[in-house]
Amino acid sequence: MQNILSVISFLLIVNVLLLMFSVNSNAQSLSLNDSLQVGQKIKKGNDTLVPYEGAFMGRTLTSGVTLNEGSIVSEGMLQFTGSTTFTLSNDIKVHYKYTDKNKNAIQFKALSYGGFSLVKDDDLPAAQSLGNMIALSGLGDYSATNLSKMLEGKTANTRIDLSDLTESIKGDSTTKDVEILLQMIHLHFVNPRFDSDAYELLIANLNKDIIRRSHTINEQIRDSVTTTLYGNNHPKQRLLNNDFVKDVSLERMKKLYKERFNNAADFEFFIVGDIQKNVLRPLLEKYIASIPTNNTREEWQDNSVPWLQNVINKDIPLLLEAPKSVVRIAYNNTMRYSLKHALIARALGDILQLRFTKIMKEKTIDAYTASVKANILKRPIEQASLHITLECNPDKIEQLITQVHEEIKKIEKGVALQADLDKIKANYLKERKEQKRHNSYDMRVLINYFREGYNMNNPKKFEDLVNTITIKDLEVFTKALINDSRSYKIVFNQDRASQSVYEVKGMKDR
Repeated sequence: MQNILSVISFLLIVNVLLLMFSVNSNAQSLSLNDSLQVGQKIKKGNDTLVPYEGAFMGRTLTSGVTLNEGSIVSEGMLQFTGSTTFTLSNDIKVHYKYTDKNKNAIQFKALSYGGFSLVKDDDLPAAQSLGNMIALSGLGDYSATNLSKMLEGKTANTRIDLSDLTESIKGDSTTKDVEILLQMIHLHFVNPRFDSDAYELLIANLNKDIIRRSHTINEQIRDSVTTTLYGNNHPKQRLLNNDFVKDVSLERMKKLYKERFNNAADFEFFIVGDIQKNVLRPLLEKYIASIPTNNTREEWQDNSVPWLQNVINKDIPLLLEAPKSVVRIAYNNTMRYSLKHALIARALGDILQLRFTKIMKEKTIDAYTASVKANILKRPIEQASLHITLECNPDKIEQLITQVHEEIKKIEKGVALQADLDKIKANYLKERKEQKRHNSYDMRVLINYFREGYNMNNPKKFEDLVNTITIKDLEVFTKALINDSRSYKIVFNQDRASQSVYEVKGMKDR
């Protein structure tokens, strides 16, 4: 009786599995005799189970793609970065460095100037959705589902990205799968995929995001800041709404992709990781030198959007999730970019973060968050900025805002604590030492040298600069940032009327 039950159980399991995985296939249920024979073979161990050979066996990502292999026409080494630059027959430059700080790991980046700055206003929603569209579509002849099956057991990933001033392709792989990574890069340039089903999914996801954002406080705050600074319908500062989604057409995305990624020679390629030069060279000739290119070169444009006013102070009632107030404070001002200024800006933000955290603890202010960030931009306009976000009980908000301004004034007057500055500087040096242990640091070395023109391995470009930052530097920098600056203070207070309605509705719902 027990043997019969075990046979029946086995038969049920096999047939249920067949039914589960037989959609659009020729799978058929097994008979009792067939099941008994399979069971006996497994029990006796007579047969070796062979993996299923699917439709992708023997195929590669570039099967069916004509590869007109090119060549490496020159090769130059840069001793202080430890890198090699290959110039390919199609005029693509590949900057490569071998490093095995992270063993069996490869990083890839291809960078080009342009980004959203070269996109027409009406096309911005499509451009901002392009990365997700490509990720959902798959690549070449393979849908996202089939691409996943094709890459089963392999580790190689790519993604495209558009930002304000650049477009890029980023990727990573294990050492053994670097050829697959380069095949994917090739296909991004010569055979990108725009799947109609993926487009429908993208639009559905955008519509879900509209609903989600309408119930997410942080998204409402972010949208409120945008409309306060730029107005309700600025063509370059679009909110995610129904009009935005209407402008995300499949044809527009195809057109934009072709414009932004049509010339691989306008990109600089970077490869860093655990792969020997003699292994990489033939792969570059096969997959990268074979990409068709042209002589077109692009640069970013300055499409900076001014605020509605240089100084903005506004209170906005909002139905918050808890009895609290949220404050956004910002300053920005034109300022010459330099590595030293970038470090001073970072130190200013970190010192204020320390001070605000300490104040809240001393004053027993019930703060949910207090975050500060200061930086300086090199492009499209050289300018420094300071952004502060505060959340606390509504009855303490004015006290906290006053404290914020007092702390900024102290730094302007050179009253910052030396102990705070010393702590932050020591932390920067510790972080840099840790960063040098990873392949990603070497990638940044190459990008900063070839794109920004400096060697971040040189102690004079970081360690020495950190050690020279003084209280006086902070004072001078903060004065230059705050005086005659553009600024805003936006306070989000609990909407009492809406809160009452919310509470009554909540009681009713219970």
